Amino acid sequence: MAVDEALLLTAGRPVLRAYRWTRSAVTFGYAQRHGEIVPLARGLPAIRRWTGGGAVFHGEDLTLALAVPAPHPLRLARPETIYLWIHEALASALRATLPDVRLAGPDDCRPGAECFVSPALHDILCGGVKVGGGALRRGKAGVLYQGSLHAGPTVGSLAAALAESQEPFAPGPELKILSDRLEVEKYSTDGWNRMRQH
Repeated sequence: MAVDEALLLTAGRPVLRAYRWTRSAVTFGYAQRHGEIVPLARGLPAIRRWTGGGAVFHGEDLTLALAVPAPHPLRLARPETIYLWIHEALASALRATLPDVRLAGPDDCRPGAECFVSPALHDILCGGVKVGGGALRRGKAGVLYQGSLHAGPTVGSLAAALAESQEPFAPGPELKILSDRLEVEKYSTDGWNRMRQH
C-alpha cells in the first residue's frame, strides 16, 4: 500500500504496478470501519488502503495499482468514468482467456463489506462471479487505482489494454525513501488502520 501511494506522488508519469502477496492479508477501504473488518479478516493482517472500496482478501490474486499523476487529463474525469474506463480495458485483456467476461450492471450489484462477495457497478464478472474489482482515489496529486484480479491475464496484456505504448519503469531512490516512510509512519500504525473503529 505504501509503494502504491508513493508511486502516485513520485512517478511523474502513469505507471502500472502488478504484484502478488508473499502471505495472505486483507486490505480494506479508506472509509470502512476497523471494527467491522476485524471479524471478517479471521486473524489475517488487515491494512487500510488509501483508496475506497470493500475488504479484499489477498494471497491468490494479482494485485494492481495504476498511478496517474497530475496533470494527466484523467484526473479531471468523474470517478465513475475513470473506474469504467479502467475496467473496460482490463476486461478486454481478460477476454482472450475468459470470453464470457463482462462488466457488472445495476442488477448485479449487492451491498456488503467484502469486495468479492458484493459486486459494484462496472466490476468485472465471469459467469456471474466477480473476478475483478478496484477502488480509486482522485485528488490534486492525480488518480490512484488499486485493484485485484482473480483471473489469469499476463501483466503485458493488461498494460497493452490500458495504454497504446508501454516502457519499463525504473524506480528512483525517492520512491523507496517515500514508501519506507509511509510504511513506518502510516500503513503499519494503529492510528491509520484503526482510525474508524466503529
